Amino acid sequence: MVDKHYFHQVQKSSSKEKWLVVGWPGVCGVASQVVQKLDQGFGAETNSFCDSSQEFSLDEIVVKNGVAFPGKVPNLIFRHAPLGGSHDLLLFQPERHPETNGLEMCRGVMKAAIALGVRKVISFAAQPSTVDPRSIPRVKFCSSDPEFGTELSARKIEPLEDGKIRGLNGLILIAAQEHGIPAACLIGEVPTLGLQMLNPKTMKVLLSAFLELSGTKLDLSHMDETIQVYEEYMLELADSIEGSFLSVDPTTNPELLRGQQSEFDEAKLEELFQDAGVDRVNAMYLKSELDRLDLYTQYEDRFLDLFRDCS
Repeated sequence: MVDKHYFHQVQKSSSKEKWLVVGWPGVCGVASQVVQKLDQGFGAETNSFCDSSQEFSLDEIVVKNGVAFPGKVPNLIFRHAPLGGSHDLLLFQPERHPETNGLEMCRGVMKAAIALGVRKVISFAAQPSTVDPRSIPRVKFCSSDPEFGTELSARKIEPLEDGKIRGLNGLILIAAQEHGIPAACLIGEVPTLGLQMLNPKTMKVLLSAFLELSGTKLDLSHMDETIQVYEEYMLELADSIEGSFLSVDPTTNPELLRGQQSEFDEAKLEELFQDAGVDRVNAMYLKSELDRLDLYTQYEDRFLDLFRDCS
């Protein structure tokens, strides 16, 4: 377990209250990328670090010119970002999740963070959904503290009604609650089609929500050009996939007429649901077929169940 005494302080921590901002890797790299943007935007500096060899096993080697060297274990580093207001940020962005004992690691991180003056915790996650790439992704929240949840609702952020957050971006809320520290996870939508790529649009809406919550400002306009490129690519990809999938003309086969659910349809839909359960990228194919057969309403609850998990 990470213990606060394992963290070696590089610079003296200010006495100002801090918010711990956490971003373990997850869907589309959203959580870690949001913390990285905050790090760059506010000019953060390393505050303290932990010898992570006690937490991660060595699982690779590095080869240079035919010579093998031991691989690296992930860095566990706190970065201090001064905001100039009533509180500063303490940024924590690990490179990967531990193989085991995730909650124990979160407990150790919280002990060290509290010793550095942390009084509030924010993490981030992404939730796959059927959101159109041209739409503004919604931001939702979950919180381990009712009062903090009320504050988030007052800022027009909706609570996540039902779902799971996999990994340490969720478990850190439990560790914070054990110490009586208010904590919340901000969750942004990402299109199912783009789960294998970075999503600058979701990053921006999460950053905007966080900046408003923390009462700080940061120029995010430099992200707009990248977002436009991302949208155009996503739309081209969607058109390409949908066109190839719907190339069969349903009028050539009576069993495929819209609104008629045959045994063929049931078997095909069941196969698509299974494929989407294994890899949610396949959910777009499933949604197209449900729409073509005019059966989405009938299967809506089961379809949405595919997107309950966040990371």
